[in-house]
Amino acid sequence: MQLPAFALRLLMLALLCGPAMAADYPVGKRAMHAAGAEPFPMALWYPARAAGENAPLATGRFPLVLFSHGSGGSERNQRDWAEHLARHGYVVLAPRHWGDSYDQPQGRGTDVQLIGRPLQARAALDTVLADPLTAAAIDPNRIGMLGFSAGGYTTLVMAGARPDFGRWQTHCKAHASEDDEFCPTLVWRILPRITRHDRSVPRETRIKAAVVMAPAAILFDKAGLAGVHIPIRMYGAQDDRHVQNIWNASNVAASLPKPVAVNFVPGGHYVFLAPCTPELLAEAPHLCVDAPGVDRPAIHRRIADELVAFFDATL
Repeated sequence: MQLPAFALRLLMLALLCGPAMAADYPVGKRAMHAAGAEPFPMALWYPARAAGENAPLATGRFPLVLFSHGSGGSERNQRDWAEHLARHGYVVLAPRHWGDSYDQPQGRGTDVQLIGRPLQARAALDTVLADPLTAAAIDPNRIGMLGFSAGGYTTLVMAGARPDFGRWQTHCKAHASEDDEFCPTLVWRILPRITRHDRSVPRETRIKAAVVMAPAAILFDKAGLAGVHIPIRMYGAQDDRHVQNIWNASNVAASLPKPVAVNFVPGGHYVFLAPCTPELLAEAPHLCVDAPGVDRPAIHRRIADELVAFFDATL
């Protein structure tokens, strides 16, 4: 019997918003390095036969979700979601974007960041799909991606968006008097800095669905987003002062070929980082302390189930 249109819409809503499947798998973890001339570290979480470091992978072929961290971050910034997806039957791969990571930040505002990130994401995929230890466990036809902040930019590029680097200065000329992190006094006049003219952003067709969180997206307009045709789920932070929604998440959501809603959560930009360890809280409280009333662990638990539901429905 064919369901009426309204019933199909209700079913999809339940898939996207309802509770996720029961967790079935122990979570294995593995440290890897991308192959190539400029290797960089990666973290892998996966369904395993037993929990732990380098545990044997579970039998079967699983979808893969590629994670891209924010500027100055690391491959473990969304580790709680990575573990949750692995428990529910996903392999999760997170590269450390050298040139835009906590330990190698020198590429910010240059093509090392803007072109290097997508190239590294592609290299990460190539590596894990060729590695004898992991290739047999991954279904190459079911690959998704999740990106936060600069990782949101990276994810949009991997999904088919084309950045216009000239929009950086255009944006800052229009908003130079406003509090915008992308427009530091006078410096924006030379951004982005291009160090290599022989590189361009890759066109990637293996990504089949994507989750974009608080994307750094001033380089995209409607024309630049016209090539994004895969399912997209968008998140924003209600009080984001670093990557302001009006020019980033909200603008992207409205400018996609098929506009999507932004799922706003309470808190500021860093609410999308995993709840902090005591060590990180002591070292970088600005990343860890939310405004009164913002329950980051509860927000992360809800989003974790939504991620499983979204990727189950699209991959």
